[in-house]
Amino acid sequence: MARRVSLLLVVVLPVLLGGCAGSSKYMVKSEPPKAGPPPDKSVVYVMRPSGFGFAVNFQVWDRDRLIGVSQAKSYFAYVCDPGKHLFIGIAENKVAVDADLAPGKSYYIITEPRMGGWKARLAMTPVSKGSENWDKVEGLKAEMEYVVPVEEEIRTWDSAKKEVVVGLVNFFEKDPDREKYMGRLVPDDGR
Repeated sequence: MARRVSLLLVVVLPVLLGGCAGSSKYMVKSEPPKAGPPPDKSVVYVMRPSGFGFAVNFQVWDRDRLIGVSQAKSYFAYVCDPGKHLFIGIAENKVAVDADLAPGKSYYIITEPRMGGWKARLAMTPVSKGSENWDKVEGLKAEMEYVVPVEEEIRTWDSAKKEVVVGLVNFFEKDPDREKYMGRLVPDDGR
């Protein structure tokens, strides 16, 4: 009997944990946008399809501005001006996506939790033309909850962490070792 219970836990527990959606006071469920970006704006979708590490959320910044929190099995959209952006993800580690966005296009970044020393680490994978996720993003969106930032909570967190993020912006702009922690999005990676 004990063997059956152990086997059941080994099989069922990962499935249950892998299927859990995340939550936080910073993001709330909403209806997904029906239209694409306005012709003079770009949209970046930050997606976290995995349910692993559902209790851990990741901060996502556009340079020194908090734009949202990446939660398990959810995604959010960030409407911004086209041009150069530096998307920074913060967990136990720090990673970034250097982006050059075209107007009227949508871009995708997939976040994934990784095992860390004391807490979860973060991977940020830009979906570039021809990458393994290029043809999968619309299907992934359909399987996740769409969430939007709670503006008051985001502003409070943003102001409390601004100094730390300014140091990270400096690192990702100037440090010779920054390339090994960065991905890229170019104008042609938009749809």
